[in-house]
Amino acid sequence: MKFYKISFLLFVFCCSLYAKKEIWNFIDQADYNVSVKIPVEKIVVMQHHSIDILAQLGAYESIVGVEKDWEKNLGAYMKEVFPNIVNLKTPGSLEEWNIEEIIKLQPDVVIAASQANKQTVEKLKKMGIAVVVISLRAEGKQEEAQNPRLKNADKAYTEGLHWAINTLGKLTNKEERAKQLWEFAMQSREIIENKLKNIEDVNRVRVFIANENSKTYGNDKYVGIQLLKAGAINVAAKDIQGYKPYTFEQLLKYNPDVIIIQDRYKDVYNEFLKNKKYRLLKAVKEKNIILAPYWTKPFGNPNTDSIALGELWLAYKFYPDIISKNIVENRVKEFYKKFYNIEFNGSIE
Repeated sequence: MKFYKISFLLFVFCCSLYAKKEIWNFIDQADYNVSVKIPVEKIVVMQHHSIDILAQLGAYESIVGVEKDWEKNLGAYMKEVFPNIVNLKTPGSLEEWNIEEIIKLQPDVVIAASQANKQTVEKLKKMGIAVVVISLRAEGKQEEAQNPRLKNADKAYTEGLHWAINTLGKLTNKEERAKQLWEFAMQSREIIENKLKNIEDVNRVRVFIANENSKTYGNDKYVGIQLLKAGAINVAAKDIQGYKPYTFEQLLKYNPDVIIIQDRYKDVYNEFLKNKKYRLLKAVKEKNIILAPYWTKPFGNPNTDSIALGELWLAYKFYPDIISKNIVENRVKEFYKKFYNIEFNGSIE
């Protein structure tokens, strides 16, 4: 009799769990209709920024698979903030997926990058697996995923990241945490706006972003907004649209005050320091080649820490007399403790 009573209670408990799920219908950032039962229990994340945001939300346990180039696309720091990531299955890249491997993982939802193969996405949907495209920007589907043309880039990336955080939070039942994450990011912006409100456009620091394979971020990429918020300007935005190659002649013409290189591209950084041709540049002459740490993310698309930490750090690098190192350090330490639940071990310089 006792056995049957326990079995009945387990049955009731399981039914109550199931009953708590609801069907959520919405439109994703590529204008696709999505229908998914929430909260989800298993997610395959084929969009790198979403892996990090889910980690910030504390939704580690929901992730059963990730895109294979997560370390290259984000950085080795992910092994510190999300240790189990090294044990997860990697069923493909941002663009190309292994459908069979994804199906084996039995996900409730797959998070896709905007450059994901459309035919593969449709195949999964026909099999009953929900797919959500996260591009981290508003204004809907773009003709070229990596080279968008936006009416208002500032609004598009701000609203796009906010939507992504809220969506991932709702999918994983971490809505309150998502709210706190966004509030932290906006608080950092408010600090910058108050400190730099008197910077005139003519006095903005002129910056160039150097990436691997002689590519840079031009107009309508998030880093341009990141620089504007930090009191600078992207010199390549005038004649380069999106993420494109540049020539040395173009760079010489720009002759920026500062050159920024992400720390995942240390070979590029060393090339600027060692190759004699770059000594013609003002930024090299004045030793203003900055290696941006992983947590600042001067990327084409924003992550939470791009806004919460990166904009503030850049403002400090450009205007150290206005934005103090202590302000940046305190914000970074608070962010890591609150959202990654670890101590910050990096450097502010």
